[in-house]
Amino acid sequence: MKKYQICTNCVMDTSDPDIVFDDNGVCSNCREFNKRTKPYLNRRNKEQELREIVRKIKRNGKNKKYDCILGISGGIDSAYLAYLAHSLQLRVLAVHVDAGWNSEIAVNNIEKNV
Repeated sequence: MKKYQICTNCVMDTSDPDIVFDDNGVCSNCREFNKRTKPYLNRRNKEQELREIVRKIKRNGKNKKYDCILGISGGIDSAYLAYLAHSLQLRVLAVHVDAGWNSEIAVNNIEKNV
């Protein structure tokens, strides 16, 4: 059994059976974040990059009913993405799977985005 440990950079601990800590006590989740995600957070021209991505999506969606698919949970994140996609004039196929765990707020948010 692993000795209990908390990451020196975040709140993750050994309750995650797959977590690994380096010699400085930083967890594998933080190292993965720093490697794969952090470099994209401080890039310049984010708006320009977004517009280019949208142009590619629209070009690939030309002559199709939808430009893209968006999973909708009813939470604030997916509701915002639905709003953003709409404001970027993307033709979105919104998909939701009701596994019986939806809150009343989530259901209301999903209905507003339809």
